[in-house]
Amino acid sequence: MIDYVPGKLAWYEENQPREGKAVEETWIGDVADSEVPTCGLAERVGDVRRRTADWDTCVVVGPERVVLGLLRKTELEGDPNATAEQVMRPGPKTFRPNVTLEELLKSMREHDIQTNSLVTTGDGRLLGVISRADAEATLAHESAQAAS
Repeated sequence: MIDYVPGKLAWYEENQPREGKAVEETWIGDVADSEVPTCGLAERVGDVRRRTADWDTCVVVGPERVVLGLLRKTELEGDPNATAEQVMRPGPKTFRPNVTLEELLKSMREHDIQTNSLVTTGDGRLLGVISRADAEATLAHESAQAAS
């Protein structure tokens, strides 16, 4: 019988503390905003819209905050009686917390992503969100600090 013990990568994918060279890099898990609006599958779009008025995105999650889908501005402005499950964009692209800012921005540029990217653990639990603007600003700030 073999006992599986998660390794270093699994540790990093859970956004756990790190040491050594891994501390020197800024990973998106370090800067992701955990205060992202979420809703359940059965919630009505009108209710979600009222609750998330300052955001143009709501992450649809299941038990233990596992990401199931995404409501963007179009869905949030749609039929107020529809459920999140009926109108969500299923299976949105997510990034693990151990992705560097450079890697994230490269992917965002290649796929012309101008909005937020979701940060999840290896098992799909939502950790937070990072915007392209915040990622660019953080990287520019770090580059300026390194140059001085």
